[in-house]
Amino acid sequence: MHLQRNSLSTPSAQTQRSGLEGLITTSEDGTILHLNSRACELLALDDNESKGKKLHELITFYSSEDASALSAENSPFKIALNNNQGHQETILGIAIEDSFRWFVFHITPFTEENKSRLLLSFIDVSKLVNQNQALKDKQHQLQLLVASLNDLVFEVSDMGVFKNYWTNDPDLLFYPPEEFLNKSLIELFPADLAVPTIQLIQNSLKLDREFKMEFQSPSEQHKDRWYSLQIKPIHRTQNRVALVISDITKQVESTEKIRFNEHKFNQAFHFSGLGMALTNLDGSCIESNNTLTKIVGYTQEEMSKMKFTQKTHPDDIERDIELRKKLIQGEIDSFTVQKRFRHKLGHFVWCSVTIAAVFDNANMPLFLIVQVQDISESKKNIEILKRQKIESDLVKIDLETKVRQLEEFANILAHNLKGPLSNMPMLIDELKISKDEKVKADFLDLLKISSEQLTETLHDLGEILELRSNKSLVFENCNFNDVYLKVKQQYIEEIQLKNATISVEFNVKHIHYPKIYLESILSNLISNSLRFTAPDKAPHIEISTSMVEDGTLLTVKDNGLGINLPKYKSQLFMFKKVFHRGFESKGIGLFLTRYQVESLGGKIDVQSEPNEGSVFSVKFLERT
Repeated sequence: MHLQRNSLSTPSAQTQRSGLEGLITTSEDGTILHLNSRACELLALDDNESKGKKLHELITFYSSEDASALSAENSPFKIALNNNQGHQETILGIAIEDSFRWFVFHITPFTEENKSRLLLSFIDVSKLVNQNQALKDKQHQLQLLVASLNDLVFEVSDMGVFKNYWTNDPDLLFYPPEEFLNKSLIELFPADLAVPTIQLIQNSLKLDREFKMEFQSPSEQHKDRWYSLQIKPIHRTQNRVALVISDITKQVESTEKIRFNEHKFNQAFHFSGLGMALTNLDGSCIESNNTLTKIVGYTQEEMSKMKFTQKTHPDDIERDIELRKKLIQGEIDSFTVQKRFRHKLGHFVWCSVTIAAVFDNANMPLFLIVQVQDISESKKNIEILKRQKIESDLVKIDLETKVRQLEEFANILAHNLKGPLSNMPMLIDELKISKDEKVKADFLDLLKISSEQLTETLHDLGEILELRSNKSLVFENCNFNDVYLKVKQQYIEEIQLKNATISVEFNVKHIHYPKIYLESILSNLISNSLRFTAPDKAPHIEISTSMVEDGTLLTVKDNGLGINLPKYKSQLFMFKKVFHRGFESKGIGLFLTRYQVESLGGKIDVQSEPNEGSVFSVKFLERT
């Protein structure tokens, strides 16, 4: 309820003197300090009992806008005090039995003894407010009548009781309109029509929104009549709605004919095992079947508000749009693509989509017919097979590597231990029969040399066996630059001594790999590049990484002595093989490097020419 300010004048001095105005002063928290007899009379308060009590605890005030109860914090009294705004005028009501009494309040904040106070002056304006409301109700009724000249409008309570009606056509319904008045829907109609209608009325009032329904005449004499029912809340009332009834018999008959003609298409459309949709040329969904809702997770209503291109995977959009353009331009009759739709739950669904266009007599495209088949399971199975093949290939590579390593290990045992072991019994026999102390001393030296060779070989083989038995390799996210800086620090003295320069270019920054292996690989390759150099040439080493198919490539290039590959390539990564004399080397660094690389599915190779330097390439097969 709303009353214009200029519809009420401020009380005159004569009015105040006449005692028609209620006056109340309150403290900051709403405690009543003073009130006159007129205030007690208007608000039904007791003078003695009211003083010292809070006004909002004694009286509940209601808004003139919607007749809702106001809390103390939301009252205009509190707002005026907080904003320190004087001469505030507002209309408030109090409940008296089943009706309201309305007052216009003038609110004036003031200060007394440094304390905030409110002066409330008010007069009874119930008559003016009620007249204003009655006028607006009549205006509203007139608007309903004008808006519904061809319909029948009932005013109905929240319990379904007919209170009033307006119509220009009393014969619109199967009963005269006056027979409905003061009767309930339950009395007049079958329960299967009356109960849902009452529920819609209550929902309309609760949600403050319009509802529609269609129904067939419950009268046996008018079974062929169909009606549309619109339920509209009547604003400024809490329990009334307008029922607007229209005769839609002709529309229903026309619709039935259309439904009959489209029945075969609809049967194929809605009950197809494929997801089907009709879309506009821009991909907006016009209609869809239940199979499609199951595939993408959206209801038919939700799909009617979306474009399929909006739910297509970004990688599939360009191809889809290109083919749609060709289809609309008549360059192709239809097309089939595999694409991904975003499911309502967020994941993508792989689908095989076939789209064809429907044209009119002028060969202008009207809409598109879309058929969708869920192929996620097939895609999943294909991916599983691919992954299993990759895993089996990795297992095969791993087994072949282990077999080759075992063969090499057996050859190492046979070759490197055979010499020292066969020499030792012979030397021991000679020691037993020799009488010459000098000869014995020579034999003892030889025996010691054989023992040291045997010990060294067993120690090196022990390191290899330790690598083979390492079951607890930890794969972690390794930063190439961090690993390089750590390894470089080990050789800083040799780098400075030889005036060596090292340049790096890590195009691949990280790799998921055992850090201990990566450090060892890089250490051995840098060590070789620093060690095997000409005395008159400062070493220059270039280290880089790049992305290649199925992994990461590490290259270490130097300008050192190089290797005669035609001569030594077959022996390059073998145990204790040395290709340059005069350098401190045991010949196991490259052997260990190859073992560490190949044991995890990688490969190592070299390109080199004598006196031109070498390029070692390590391909890491990353495992996530």
